[in-house]
Amino acid sequence: MRRVQFAAWSFVLVFLFGLMVVLSGLPVESSDFYDFYLAAVSLQRGADAYAPQANGVQGFFNPLWAAFPFVPLAAFEPAVAFQMWRLIVIVLLLATLYPLMRLYRVRLDPVWAALIGWLVLLPWFVGQNAPLVAAGAFLAIAFAARAQWARAGALMPLLAIKPQTVPLFPIALLLAGRRPTWTSAFASLGIASVSAWLVQFDWLTAWLTSRWGESQAGGGQTWLSSGLVNVLEWLHWPIWLYPLAILVALGLFWRYHPAEWRQCAAMALGLGAVSAPYIRAGDFPLLLPMFFLLPKRWVNVLVPALIGLFLLRLPVPLLWLIPAIVTSVLVIAWERGVIVRLDAGLP
Repeated sequence: MRRVQFAAWSFVLVFLFGLMVVLSGLPVESSDFYDFYLAAVSLQRGADAYAPQANGVQGFFNPLWAAFPFVPLAAFEPAVAFQMWRLIVIVLLLATLYPLMRLYRVRLDPVWAALIGWLVLLPWFVGQNAPLVAAGAFLAIAFAARAQWARAGALMPLLAIKPQTVPLFPIALLLAGRRPTWTSAFASLGIASVSAWLVQFDWLTAWLTSRWGESQAGGGQTWLSSGLVNVLEWLHWPIWLYPLAILVALGLFWRYHPAEWRQCAAMALGLGAVSAPYIRAGDFPLLLPMFFLLPKRWVNVLVPALIGLFLLRLPVPLLWLIPAIVTSVLVIAWERGVIVRLDAGLP
């Protein structure tokens, strides 16, 4: 048995190390990190962080406080800062996943190591800021599970960095935590907004304009869920019907499927991500709590299948099949009553 475990661990570590080596050669100018880096440089110079770059392309589309963590890195050359941010991504995700795994009673083994390592390397590859959102969500789950609702709500500015990828989790958090969560959430958002206002007075208008411009310029063609969204476009129906239908469906689902907070949070994160019309591979760590709810024997089959699907180099619009498959499997497990039970108390 020990030999099997040793062989499994060896294979996983070699796989992850090889994947890291293959992905490590991305030029910083081709990475997502470069957009955040240029926005941080603009803030240092007192310029508009949302202004188009030298090539005429605008790359920063987040609330202004999303650029704050990158400001210290702007003191370094782009290539050096890129590697520093990659290290921060790995440390940040692993540090916030550890308490989450304890919360969901997950014991680390080669399969979990392969899944977590793969999902961590996806945002690491391009230097995404999605780990800030994932870390905020993971810590919010952990705080709320221990009835520390004010601390959970205080993490709302991190969730607001990419609200299009976590459309349901903040709603679930605010409804579950009620007044303490509402108070701390609005207070932290107010502090973040005022801080951004002090740095760039017109940041809110510039941000909203940039988000609208990006959505119109893309025409839905670059969205991983574009096949779903484009159905509405083909029917000439208003796009707001899409999130409305998702919210109604999930509301009915939760109405007749009462869940403990950790289960509800995992469902809100995962289902929100897969139903959002704008999710990238770097956002896939948000699916981890859904994996934690599945029986281990299901995970043993699902993880190699999904990694294999990803390595097939599917066209970008088809990558939404990965979160869609995870969601479908979770719903089947829920209906069959084989979801891991967490009601016995906290670890």
